[in-house]
Amino acid sequence: MTSVNLELLNKVVTDSKNTLREGMLAMDIWERATGLSLAGHNSQPVAVALFTQVMEFLENTLEQSGFPALDRYFLMHMKDGHLVAIVNHGDLLQGYLLNDKINLGILLSVVIPGAIKDIAAAQA
Repeated sequence: MTSVNLELLNKVVTDSKNTLREGMLAMDIWERATGLSLAGHNSQPVAVALFTQVMEFLENTLEQSGFPALDRYFLMHMKDGHLVAIVNHGDLLQGYLLNDKINLGILLSVVIPGAIKDIAAAQA
């Protein structure tokens, strides 16, 4: 993997936390190839490993099924009002663990698009 601007990745974490506030329980940005978290809030190494495998399985299954490929993210609605969002940045993956205090519209229209822009700049 090429070098990554860690300051910009940490900015994504800070911006996400500032926008989502108490609704963001945890977040990691990690290398897809190694599973190494490069930036995070309440980092979850076991979840990073799991969602790396889930992403690979999902991408392979979509391809083998003849479905369109995954573009940028997928969401999982979990019990007790929790939500997981996994964002694909190519060589990097990003995961959010959220609770029911977040505004889904803000997540999808502000936070994730901002993270996509900033993480792309961090990878440039």
